[in-house]
Amino acid sequence: MKMSLMPFWLMAHAVRVSALNPQLSALCSRSGLFPASSNGGTIMTAPALFAHRVADIQAHEAYLFEQVGVDPYALMKQAGQAVFERLTECWPHAKRVLIAVGPGQNGGDGLVIAAEALKKGMSVHLISYKSPIVFTKAAAKAHVELKEIAYEHNQPQAAEIISDLESLTPLLAQADVLVDAVFGIGLDRPFEGAAYRFFDHLNQCLATQNIPVLAVDLPSGLHADSGAVNPGTLTAEQTVSFLGLKPGLLTGAGRACSGVITLAELGYPLSYSEQAISVLNTPQARPPKPVSAHKGSFGTVVVLAGNRGMSGAARLAGEAALRTGAGKVIVATHPSHAASLNLTRPELMVYPVADSKDVLRLLGHADALVVGPGLGRDRWTNDVWRSLRHFDGPVVVDADGLSRLGTRSLQNNPAVITPHPGEAAGMLDCSIAEIEDNRLQSALELSARYFCTAVLKGAGSLIASDKQLNICARGTPALATAGSGDVLSGVIGALLAAGIEPHQAAVQGVVLHAVAGEICAQQQGEWGVLAADLFGPLGQLVNQRTVGPESRLRV
Repeated sequence: MKMSLMPFWLMAHAVRVSALNPQLSALCSRSGLFPASSNGGTIMTAPALFAHRVADIQAHEAYLFEQVGVDPYALMKQAGQAVFERLTECWPHAKRVLIAVGPGQNGGDGLVIAAEALKKGMSVHLISYKSPIVFTKAAAKAHVELKEIAYEHNQPQAAEIISDLESLTPLLAQADVLVDAVFGIGLDRPFEGAAYRFFDHLNQCLATQNIPVLAVDLPSGLHADSGAVNPGTLTAEQTVSFLGLKPGLLTGAGRACSGVITLAELGYPLSYSEQAISVLNTPQARPPKPVSAHKGSFGTVVVLAGNRGMSGAARLAGEAALRTGAGKVIVATHPSHAASLNLTRPELMVYPVADSKDVLRLLGHADALVVGPGLGRDRWTNDVWRSLRHFDGPVVVDADGLSRLGTRSLQNNPAVITPHPGEAAGMLDCSIAEIEDNRLQSALELSARYFCTAVLKGAGSLIASDKQLNICARGTPALATAGSGDVLSGVIGALLAAGIEPHQAAVQGVVLHAVAGEICAQQQGEWGVLAADLFGPLGQLVNQRTVGPESRLRV
């Protein structure tokens, strides 16, 4: 593994990254992280944000300890102090802290937190699935220091570990905060035996008691690379991640159990590596319109969508493209509702299409094509789908269109596909559970198999193409509503029509869509948000009238 020795804190102040690291500059430009300057270079106005796999984090730690000479115990103390600082920020009135520890170095972080809590006059108890624990390496030093501090503060029991399940229940009932410092990034197997019973008992107690959980580095049982979780993994309100973000915190089930994530780099942030995964956290506005521009300057999107009874899908995709800045949108739809589809949105140009010949006449106007929303799976679908073999322009394929793709259907098109996990499972001939257990690899496989940019939707949407991989850290369950995916396809279609290459169009579109959902949830709550509610926030975001709510990432 090759790692740049140039740390990101040296590049955080509007420097031209191409002068410092051409490889990083190219990745940022391709991924849509930073806009290109007028002379073609890439200007970096804020540090890039990346997630790092376990192998990279462990290699970084080894480099710090073996090459730089960092003392492991000193780094452990920094980590524990960072977590305790976050604890007091979030729960300033906490007096009773319960800390779950394991036998590894993550448990050592918990021991440091316990010592810090004792210094502040808090009541502390250590719990675990086993006792006694013989700590090793830096954790052993942390345990010795904890014993000394506990004795000084007349709480000798604070250094003793309680593993009896019956004793845990009253301790949980009295606790103000539960700190999860049992397992770290090294865990890659299911809970078994005593550990399984321990976490099962904790979850049963937490189900009836309102006790917040603070996770140390990541919730115990979360796979740091994939986002898969063990049954019994605790759901944290706050997580403090050390040195670098882990992809498992940001996508799939891992996102649901991580809460608000604070990145504590401890003075030694990870440098860029080829395996790093760019994290999308900020929506990118459209550039100002040139004074001399006309509607043709911003591209024409053709939306092929809306079988009988599904005109809403076509309408949503079409209006989303307009709201994102397309100069013109043509909706090619089923003849049964073509006459009425644009009654309340006259800006849409709607044409009835009966077969592929009708579609081909419209595709001549297309700078980008969106196909699939509400397309159905009947004879009409077959007839209009045939037209696509004659179109080699940029295309977004969503919904019903995905089921019609062959593995080489898109190899001649600049293309984006946008499956949800169920659709992805069908495309990769596997189960939904297999998709969700390894979302990163699934996104990469979709891209490779179908020769395109793949957006794997869901919590922590992923964008993959040519081994490039992005994770969207934004979004909300409010987006889990009918038509939301149709809106996303229209957003990406508008960006493609503007001449933006597929990966960058997908990156920008996914973040715009995610943050628009957050704005809706902030304004009206997560329940009852309609797909059409996204249009107002989309307009605000593309015009930089807002950047949306605060992110769940604190970096």
